[in-house]
Amino acid sequence: MSARNPGMKLDLGWISKVKVNTQAVLKRAQTIQGHKTPKKQWQAAWLLKAVTCIDLTTLAGDDTPSNVHRLCLKAIQPVPYHLLNKMDMHNQGLTTAAVCVYPSRVADAVQSLKAANSSLAVASVATGFPAGQTALETRLLEVRLAVADGATEIDIVINRTLALTGQWEAMYDEVRQFREACGDAHMKTILAVGELGTFTNVYKASLVAMMAGSDFIKTSTGKESVNATYPVAIVMVRAIRDYYLCTGHKVGFKPAGGIRTAHESLLWLILIKEELGHDWLCPHLFRLGASSLLADIERQIYHHVTGQYAAYHELPMA
Repeated sequence: MSARNPGMKLDLGWISKVKVNTQAVLKRAQTIQGHKTPKKQWQAAWLLKAVTCIDLTTLAGDDTPSNVHRLCLKAIQPVPYHLLNKMDMHNQGLTTAAVCVYPSRVADAVQSLKAANSSLAVASVATGFPAGQTALETRLLEVRLAVADGATEIDIVINRTLALTGQWEAMYDEVRQFREACGDAHMKTILAVGELGTFTNVYKASLVAMMAGSDFIKTSTGKESVNATYPVAIVMVRAIRDYYLCTGHKVGFKPAGGIRTAHESLLWLILIKEELGHDWLCPHLFRLGASSLLADIERQIYHHVTGQYAAYHELPMA
């Protein structure tokens, strides 16, 4: 992952001056959605880039050691070897960026990856995911336990109540405590943008999260009614850009929730390239939180190699 973001002292003056031009944001989002995406071998290359940025995720109530094991094997070999071989990409060590699981499944993921001799990162959601409505002590303990079990990345959720009521100092203090509880693990901060009400709130929450030391800011838990949308992403990445220009620290961005098609993954890469630049087009600074996206990317790569579309059962989970 990227160099750690040390954070900075909370700047309430900066936060109080924030105003987001909603119409300009929506217009920019329309432009992104109207982009023509690459075709043929260029499309295949961009799709493989997208694969390397995926946090391959399972966050279901019926997760078991066996489907976490399958998830890990899929993350290690996300695209079938014979397809990569045809593209002369079989010896590039192509994997997803990480696997992402609940805290109680971290040990299973670590064990599966160790058995496969893989150094792939294990990310864990924490802090009362998805609602963040448990006691602060409980949320902090959950972070520490996930790190103790071997998680090297922690996806925390903010307390939306604090953001909605403008208690930015209290939000900063909580996120700062989560940062300390993470120790050496990298921290991604989920804003749950579908529950923040306005673009201005999203921008302010993004700034506070970065000031408190977040290594990434992430759109959503995937459990809200509104998840990763292009307008919200534009607001968040502009906050990342402004924070970088002010501090010199690059903070990563992770859209999550509802990203299901290869075409969408290409639009996300275009958005990042245009808004933040080439430096952010890598797993150190850009992640896609997804569970079903990989299957569609595989189908598109299968079509590129063979000229035919595979049925979903021809490209099983693992």
